Amino acid sequence: MRKKIAEWYIRNKPKILLILFFALVIVLINIILVYVMKHSNNDDESGDRLFSVTGTINNNFNTITMESADSVISGEELTSKQVSMAGIIEQFTEYCNAKNINEAYNMLSDECKEEMYNTVEIFTTNYYDKVFNGNIRKVSVENWLANIYKVEFTEDFLATGVYSEDNVIQDYIRVIETDDGQYKLNINSYLGREEINKTRENDLISMTVLRSDTYMDYQTYTFSVTNKTSDEIIIDDREYTDSMYLEDENGIQYGAYSQELSEPELTLSQNETKEITIKYYNKYSSEKVINKIVFLKIAPNYDILYNYNYERLEIPLN
Repeated sequence: MRKKIAEWYIRNKPKILLILFFALVIVLINIILVYVMKHSNNDDESGDRLFSVTGTINNNFNTITMESADSVISGEELTSKQVSMAGIIEQFTEYCNAKNINEAYNMLSDECKEEMYNTVEIFTTNYYDKVFNGNIRKVSVENWLANIYKVEFTEDFLATGVYSEDNVIQDYIRVIETDDGQYKLNINSYLGREEINKTRENDLISMTVLRSDTYMDYQTYTFSVTNKTSDEIIIDDREYTDSMYLEDENGIQYGAYSQELSEPELTLSQNETKEITIKYYNKYSSEKVINKIVFLKIAPNYDILYNYNYERLEIPLN
């Protein structure tokens, strides 16, 4: 038996040695890779980088998952501040998951409360109940651009045993820093407010652009309008969307949601002053600059009906 084994070994010695050689090479390569990865991770932990070489985010988040080490729109690597801001979204989510609705509401910015949720009861009905409704939500977060985050709230299907795409709710949340150094949230795709206070007038009206409120998919402007005449004045007849519009620095126009406005909202009695908020088809872009707001069909109400003697008003914003 031993003689046969010896003869087999001598006959196959070259093949056996070749197999052993390749096996040794594979083992050595694995040892080298483990060594390199271990020291690479140690370098990341000891330095200022927030991300490993694989792009996985090293953080202490328990409630949310950061999906990428880069901004979706710019493609740039996130800064430590941008990652820290995601922690504000995590705290908000933890409050909602724990049904601490008052604490969650207090994390909203003043402008978000004023624009969307004047009371904690309105916040509960219009946001908490629609997104959480007493359930635990798992959250994934991507930095969309700068301090804007794309957030997906998903029902914990491991707890419920049921998964459905219908249970995934998407939101855009902006983290803002207040003058006193606190971080607050603008939620439900509301991005923020700009105070403007620009005034122009013609023979019929005086109009002041008070402020703009920006959402991901549209923008609103609030005006204070004064009728300077003894006649009833109408700002627009709502026949066309392009008779009230924003215009950017490239001459591109963004019409108003005229169908959402009623005639009484756009009408001023003699010498009346009132606020009017108009919504425009203007999706958010960090590179877009609105240069002016234009109204083409301002007229006494009887002229709208009979003579169509319109007045134009243009309000420069820059």
